[in-house]
Amino acid sequence: MGLPISLEHHYNFLVLLPLEADEKMEALKHYFGITQSNELIARGIEIRRHDAPNFIKEFQTELLYTLFDCKDSAEVLSRGYENALLLVTRTIDKVMTGEIQIKDLVISKMLRQDLDRYRSLFPHVSAAIQLTEVGKSLVRGDMIQYIYTDSAHKNPLRRVMPLDLISKGKEHDYDKEKYREMLLEAAVIVLGYFGFDRTVYSGDKSRKNKWWHELREERIRDIDTERI
Repeated sequence: MGLPISLEHHYNFLVLLPLEADEKMEALKHYFGITQSNELIARGIEIRRHDAPNFIKEFQTELLYTLFDCKDSAEVLSRGYENALLLVTRTIDKVMTGEIQIKDLVISKMLRQDLDRYRSLFPHVSAAIQLTEVGKSLVRGDMIQYIYTDSAHKNPLRRVMPLDLISKGKEHDYDKEKYREMLLEAAVIVLGYFGFDRTVYSGDKSRKNKWWHELREERIRDIDTERI
């Protein structure tokens, strides 16, 4: 065709993830891989999301390096995948035994409109309301940082706690079940292509794939909010 072309990366391994709309189509901006210089390249997953907690980003990064620490694709499908499953198990143990530090659990979300314009109490909105109750002034564009403390609480204002209200030098309980689910979501993104089944770890088959719909709906809400 006479069109110019250049090589951006030389991969050892590359996984192109399916589009949400059609699993048979591969998304150019939804992929991950590792180059011959051992550099991770990823698009559209948690390690690229600014609002993901640090421990999720660190876990997913280690998961990718573990999976791809192999000489060929056959080894990735066997030894690499098995080692990745062991990492998932070890990290879940750390979450459930309370070994994750609060600073690594923090989620950051921007207020994309003024508080009085929100019609639903999203987690970051609930956290923002708690901050206003102690006298903090918030406007559109402010970044809200919070952790999950009891995501199943009937009162949305008790499901999360703003980082600013967490006492320094004092231990706080976090919602271990919620963060385990978040960890499994990050694991499915990477390992789902290889047949990973999160229900083996969560023990709740009724929630299988539900996380994907919840995540998709949340992202759609964010996009719709930005358009207002």
